[in-house]
Amino acid sequence: MAKGQTLEELRKNMEEVTLEIFRLCGERIRFAEKIGKIKAEENMPIKDSKVEEELRKEVLRECQKFGLKTDFCNKLLKLLLDESKKVQREVLRSEKHKQ
Repeated sequence: MAKGQTLEELRKNMEEVTLEIFRLCGERIRFAEKIGKIKAEENMPIKDSKVEEELRKEVLRECQKFGLKTDFCNKLLKLLLDESKKVQREVLRSEKHKQ
């Protein structure tokens, strides 16, 4: 066993980390909504390849530090980026209907 922890303790720790990940995802989505509102006001496109590429580089650097596999990091980042763009598109549609 890992440092004397029981299976139940390890599962509880994993559950806590998982719930924290989802809390952070909620926070990220709220940021995406705010970004979407700004983009709607400024008539900016949803996709910004330069910003995405810079984030991808930073994420991969951090993943290396944590010993995470590149494939996993790329998949997770793609999921997060896709969801952010979806949220921003919804905000953009909502803002257009207000006008």
